[in-house]
Amino acid sequence: MSEHADQVVEGLPRDLDRFLRDFFPRKRWQSRVQYDHRARRFFLDVTLNDDGLAGDDRFLSLLAYYWRGQRTLLEQSLGLELQCRLFSGEGADLTARLRTAESSYLGDGERNSAMGRELAWLGFRRRLLRDILPRTVLWAAAIAVLVLVFGFGLTTTLLLCIIALVVQALLSSLLASGAT
Repeated sequence: MSEHADQVVEGLPRDLDRFLRDFFPRKRWQSRVQYDHRARRFFLDVTLNDDGLAGDDRFLSLLAYYWRGQRTLLEQSLGLELQCRLFSGEGADLTARLRTAESSYLGDGERNSAMGRELAWLGFRRRLLRDILPRTVLWAAAIAVLVLVFGFGLTTTLLLCIIALVVQALLSSLLASGAT
């Protein structure tokens, strides 16, 4: 197997985390990749730390959606077989529930594309409520304090905010380059 294939397969748990974290906290589940040498296939094993997820159709359909996409990608680009297994926190095999979710929600292309649109909308809505709206309120409060409390003019206040954003961007890029 090539080094690129190793990187892709080893990155599956991180990718799954990025895919699901906007919808379900990471502490409720964990994942890992295993390779079965006899069967010559990879397994994405997902263990539920929260038994409530085992009956949550949203979680199961999102997991099935992710797995289906990764399975297709790995088969077409790298020729690797990927299967997903689902386990409870006690180790009970819940993979049948995942297969049921896959066939129920992802059986045809129309539902699959509709789910992609719904995921995009849900992700945007989550980011709007978690990131964009709080930052907007914070900047509005900062502008109000500078104008109303300190008596700066609106033009001066907006200039100070732009300078603050530029400094923040520079510091972020310096810290990001220093971390790598």
